[in-house]
Amino acid sequence: MEALDRSPGKKKSTLGRPATVIIGLAIATLLLATAGVLAWQMTSVSHAARGYSERSFVIDADFDKFRKIMVRKDATAAIVANSGMELIEEQLQGLSLDTANDEHPILNALRGKSKSDLVATKQLVVSLEDPALEADRLSLTQQAAIEPHQMRVHTKANQPAGNLEDYTATLTAEPEGGKTKVIVTVEQTVRVKVPKMFVSHADGRVQEAADESTRQQQQSITEFVAQYADQTFVLPELGDR
Repeated sequence: MEALDRSPGKKKSTLGRPATVIIGLAIATLLLATAGVLAWQMTSVSHAARGYSERSFVIDADFDKFRKIMVRKDATAAIVANSGMELIEEQLQGLSLDTANDEHPILNALRGKSKSDLVATKQLVVSLEDPALEADRLSLTQQAAIEPHQMRVHTKANQPAGNLEDYTATLTAEPEGGKTKVIVTVEQTVRVKVPKMFVSHADGRVQEAADESTRQQQQSITEFVAQYADQTFVLPELGDR
């Protein structure tokens, strides 16, 4: 009977060829899966990128003076002015004046302390300078409600323009001490075609544009009011745009 060879050098490995093949297949599968995910991430998709920005600031003018300047000097251009947008046409569509709460509407209007409620609707056309929007003009409807202690202006796109699917801007102003508190907001939706992996980047770019819009609106409105804040008599602008 032959003796068993227990020499360590003769011991067979427990890791044979089948196991090596399995590991190789697993690595290959992992690489293919990774390549598949990468290819999927690079596939272009149509994505609605949205941005919303709100900014609050204080104007160094009492509310009566602020309201008088905004109405009499036609602040439409200052309100819609923002990054890549400029007013090129405006048309008054409707105007209503409620003097029920004002015993002396004409006298108070002349004094800049009107107690009447004014509602006005305008149709606007603005130019778009961003080539990525693939449109050079945007049509808007603007509704302004002016009350003794508050002003509200709502501006909204009438229809999409190129890749700009929707646009809405608001302005609210009210007294704060001897000054005027103003809040502006911008909300916009832009249709983009980008690889899936860059969707969040596209969202970030549209958000940055919205933030820049409210920043420029603050600057535009502040500068607009400052032009007339020292005038004792703020006279209405004459002529149509």
